[in-house]
Amino acid sequence: MPRKVKKNRSFLGPIAGNFIKRVSGADARLRRKVSRFGLWAIGLLFAWSLLSGTYGLPRIIRLELEKGALIESNLQKSAALVDGARIKKMLLSDPEYIEMIARTRCFMVYPGETIYRYQGRR
Repeated sequence: MPRKVKKNRSFLGPIAGNFIKRVSGADARLRRKVSRFGLWAIGLLFAWSLLSGTYGLPRIIRLELEKGALIESNLQKSAALVDGARIKKMLLSDPEYIEMIARTRCFMVYPGETIYRYQGRR
């Protein structure tokens, strides 16, 4: 006696089969409705995918803004580093720069000099 083989049927198989038969045999108006609904569903899915997720537009825009801020910060820190190296070199080798720093920041004077201060200034 031959063995009976059970066919695996999907849960939605009968519904899908009936739907395809109804659409293929129906009038053009029903087909237009179904295709219009399908296009709207695809469009909404596409719009949702643009606005959410890892590759969504809001995230891309936010990352571009962060990238610009980081580049600007990097440029400022590079300029500060170059200025610091220049100041270090001048402090090691330029006596006029050291004198200017001593006079302006520390208010130092040579013996016998008279400093006049204006009221309101330190």
